[in-house]
Amino acid sequence: MNRSSNPQFGAKAAFIRSLPQSVPAKEVVAEAAKQGLHITEGHVYNLRSSTTKKPKQSATTITVTSRDASLRRGPGRPRKEAPKAQPVVVVSASQEVTLRRAIAELGLSRARAIFAEVEAAFSGR
Repeated sequence: MNRSSNPQFGAKAAFIRSLPQSVPAKEVVAEAAKQGLHITEGHVYNLRSSTTKKPKQSATTITVTSRDASLRRGPGRPRKEAPKAQPVVVVSASQEVTLRRAIAELGLSRARAIFAEVEAAFSGR
């Protein structure tokens, strides 16, 4: 296609905008054809709709502080539960030595089984 035969960029849009919006799209297409412009009704509708759009309203800004975590969660998302605090047990050196001697006498596999039972009892399983 020869570039010189093409209308100038934006000529179709300028032609459509030059006519009043009350002119039906079919008549705009017919008038454009008389002037040598190939325009579809869809092009007319599309261009007219883009010129009549309402301006976007600005979004409402919500400031979230670190204390107000409930605003950051989506709907239906449960609150995070704090991890359960483990009791702090102070073990003296003599108690640790006694435990090590007991493990050595029982054997490592039996000591592990006992520890598993004790752990289950404390965790409530």
